[in-house]
Amino acid sequence: MSEHESGGLPPTLGGQAVIEGVMIRGPRGMAVCVRTPESELACRTERNEGAGWLRQVPVLRGLAALGETLSQGMRAMIWSAQVATGEEASEPSESQVRSTMAASLGFASALFLMVPAIAGRRLERAPVPRRLSPVLEGLMRMGMLVGYLRAIGRLPQAQRLFAYHGAEHRAIQAYEAGEPLEVASLHHFPNAHVRCGTSFLFTSMLLSSVVYAAVGPRGLGGRLLSRVALTPLIAGLSYEAIRLGGAAQGGPLRWLFRPNLAMQALTTRDPDEAQMEVALAALRAALALHEPS
Repeated sequence: MSEHESGGLPPTLGGQAVIEGVMIRGPRGMAVCVRTPESELACRTERNEGAGWLRQVPVLRGLAALGETLSQGMRAMIWSAQVATGEEASEPSESQVRSTMAASLGFASALFLMVPAIAGRRLERAPVPRRLSPVLEGLMRMGMLVGYLRAIGRLPQAQRLFAYHGAEHRAIQAYEAGEPLEVASLHHFPNAHVRCGTSFLFTSMLLSSVVYAAVGPRGLGGRLLSRVALTPLIAGLSYEAIRLGGAAQGGPLRWLFRPNLAMQALTTRDPDEAQMEVALAALRAALALHEPS
């Protein structure tokens, strides 16, 4: 039993960067802290309703975790935008969260799912082996993701968001390593973390190429339908792979996840000390939700 577990605290945590801040989440809830325009810290916490039986079933637990992560992350992002711009922060409504999530998922599906699938169907008509089209489709999807991340990474707003992403990773690694939760400790840790959303995306794209190849060639309608229908399976398998990666950080399997870590160079930047302070504040607030009552 780890030191965290023996004290009633979670052995691992997750999180994400938000506008001028960081969100940290654990099994019992999440906390988000944001730097206000007056350079003060504003924090918000939220408790989870309960894990449910799905969180005990392999693959299905990945879908439950993904849904919870997206919902909490969207609420944190909406709230952080209000605080960071000096607005009076209010609790995000369910309609706000659902509409924003639907727009985000719709954009991502169109760009990284449908467009490569349509292009892959055209490749089947080219003078290449039909069995290679899913592989080429996967390479195209990966290239589009890398290009997109490189493009938005040039924006100043995205660079600040990516720096908070690096601060979030460093804070979580310091906690998991049992280091003091101080800014000085965070300087010793890298920006990349194996249990990261970028790592999840990279793994999903690799696994999707394998799954789509197993399905085989389809007409355009069947191809698009299969891509949508198989998305939950791929997400669940990717979640299990990321869990394996987290458990294998100190073993020989860690080499398999080196590309995942390298990919995070596109979505993280070196944080400054003020950003690391925000990440640590969010981490402490999240841990407070998990302390024994």
